[in-house]
Amino acid sequence: MKPPIFLGGIEPLKAETWLLEMEKLFEVFPYTEIQKVLLVTYTLKDEARRWWLLIRNTNANMTWARFNEIFYEKYFPQCFRDQKASEFQELKQGRMSVDEYEAKFTELARFAPHMVDTDYKKARKFEGRLD
Repeated sequence: MKPPIFLGGIEPLKAETWLLEMEKLFEVFPYTEIQKVLLVTYTLKDEARRWWLLIRNTNANMTWARFNEIFYEKYFPQCFRDQKASEFQELKQGRMSVDEYEAKFTELARFAPHMVDTDYKKARKFEGRLD
């Protein structure tokens, strides 16, 4: 099995997708916290690798939780997550088909989990924005 590579850049959703794919590997392979960091940093290339080389010396024996924290700060900033939460709050079906609306709803719901943390809230939010 070949782990995905992350190049860096300014596309937060690609960064999140890469990290989620790495976490999927960890569900199958029982790595320690430090081994997880070693594996993910091995898959960093180009700009992402240069970023890691700058910060790794000040973060010896980094845990997986700490790596996630600094990775998200760099590649998946809070302002982006806030923007997506606002998009979710304002989401309406409009001219989308029900399937397109459901796909967009599902994509954005993870940015505002407090709004859909029960089946009831999720259903009310979904139905309330249908045309």
